[in-house]
Amino acid sequence: MLLIQLSETDKRVLFALLIIFILLVVIIAYIGYLINVVMKRQGKRIEHYVSDVVYTRVITDPKHFKQYARKKNWQIFYKRSKWPIFLVAIAGILLLVYEFIKGFNYNPFSSVDGFGTLLFSWDFGDPDLYQEFFGVKLISKWPALSNTPHFVAEAWCGYIFVPLFLTGVIWYLGCVQALIARYLHINKLSDSIFSKNLENFNQNAQLYNSLNPNQLGPQQQPQQPQNNPNENPPDGGNSQYRL
Repeated sequence: MLLIQLSETDKRVLFALLIIFILLVVIIAYIGYLINVVMKRQGKRIEHYVSDVVYTRVITDPKHFKQYARKKNWQIFYKRSKWPIFLVAIAGILLLVYEFIKGFNYNPFSSVDGFGTLLFSWDFGDPDLYQEFFGVKLISKWPALSNTPHFVAEAWCGYIFVPLFLTGVIWYLGCVQALIARYLHINKLSDSIFSKNLENFNQNAQLYNSLNPNQLGPQQQPQQPQNNPNENPPDGGNSQYRL
C-alpha cells in the first residue's frame, strides 16, 4: 500500500537508495575481506625474523618471545616507514615554498589552479537536484558536470604535491596496518608455540611408565605375533626336531 501512495519520483528515489545501500554493503564487505587477507599475510612475515631463536631454543618462554618479536616488529616498521615519511616531507616542503611565494592562499586541491583541474567534478550545489522524500531532502537526479579534466600550467605545484602526498600517506598507513598485523600474530604465536596442551595427556599411563621404565603402559602393550601352522618351522623345513 505504501508503494501505491508514493509518486513516481519517490519510487525512483527509493529504488536508487536501495541500490546504493546494497552496493555499499557489498563494497564494505569486500574491503573487510581484503583487509583480513592482507593482515594475515603481513602478520605471517614476522615468522621469518623470529623462527631461528625458537628453533635453536634461545627463547623458551612466551614472555621473552614477545619482547624479542615486538622489538623486531618495531625495527621492521622504522625501516619500511622512512620512505613514505620522506615523500610526505618532500611534498610538504614543496607546498610550503610555493605557499610562501603565493602569499599562503594557494589550495593544491583546487579545480581552478590545483590538482582538481585533472578531475571530473559535479555541481552538487544546484537546488533543483533535490526533492523532499518523507520530509528529508534527497538528491533526485545526477548533477551536471562543473569541470572536465584539463591542464593548467599554474597548477604545477598541485600536480606534484598531491600525488607525492597521497602516495606517502597511503604507503605509511599500509606500514601501520602491517605493524598491527604483526603485533596480533606475535600474540597468537606466543600462545601456540609455548602452549601446554593436556588434551591427550594420560596421567595413569605416565605414572605406570615412570614406575616400570622397561615395560610399556597398559594401553601400549605390543601385540604378540601369532604362530601360523602353515609356516615352515625354524629348522629349515623338517617337521621333527633334531636330537
